[in-house]
Amino acid sequence: MARGSRDWRNPLARVSPIPTRLRRVSWDDRKRELAAELVQRLYAAGVVRTWLRDRPEGWELMSGAWSPFYVNLRDAPANPELFRFMVDASAELVEAELPDATQLVGLAAAGVPMAAAAAYRLGLPMGYTRKLPNVRRVEDLAGGETESYGSHRLVEGTFASGDRVVLVDDVVTGFDSKEIALRQLALELERRGVEDVTVEAVLVLVERGAEARRRAAAAGVRLLSLAVLDDRQLEALRGAASDRELEVIGAYLRDPAPFQDPDRRAELAAEAAART
Repeated sequence: MARGSRDWRNPLARVSPIPTRLRRVSWDDRKRELAAELVQRLYAAGVVRTWLRDRPEGWELMSGAWSPFYVNLRDAPANPELFRFMVDASAELVEAELPDATQLVGLAAAGVPMAAAAAYRLGLPMGYTRKLPNVRRVEDLAGGETESYGSHRLVEGTFASGDRVVLVDDVVTGFDSKEIALRQLALELERRGVEDVTVEAVLVLVERGAEARRRAAAAGVRLLSLAVLDDRQLEALRGAASDRELEVIGAYLRDPAPFQDPDRRAELAAEAAART
């Protein structure tokens, strides 16, 4: 039986059927429900953090930009109930939108536990990318970094011709780590002499900002996310987060440029400090 065949999967590991009451709901509606519940759970667990509630000075992102909120899904596995929901939602997303996937590949490091648990839930094999020191952009792989890595694999896992791979990570903002992972996979497959492997999509739970989607399109790869943090998605937090938090984060998501002004950031920090 071919590995990509549905019958190849272990039937005991398949995702449990959706309850009858949910089968009448379209996938689009179901996905919106999952996204809203995810955002609510992340905020309640302190995984979505805001300058007003959690850290008056805000956060400097990997890109160097300042943000009034931060999504730290690395803490999610420490919360079994939250992590179980994330895994089940990810598996449901793969089943609904990537039914031909034959393997999940987790991105080091936060994507690895998510990919491992979702792959187990789906009955699919799983691999993962290795964390490469001194590589922050895909251009860094053009130098001697891969050669200096010696005989170690760039991507762990077993791949075969005809595989349809899904790269899995927790969150996406600028797409840098995803471009690196795509390049790692391409180089590793070239090293092994494995051809005809397709990247079905890059799957993340949370997408913040529009840059990642533009860069994914430029790279010719599908970006699939459960929750897109925009004004509409933030409404799921109405009643949990304060109106002020939603106002500022919504404005930041529409245009982050004004928030890079030190005076604006100082005002927000003072506002948060005054509430503590």
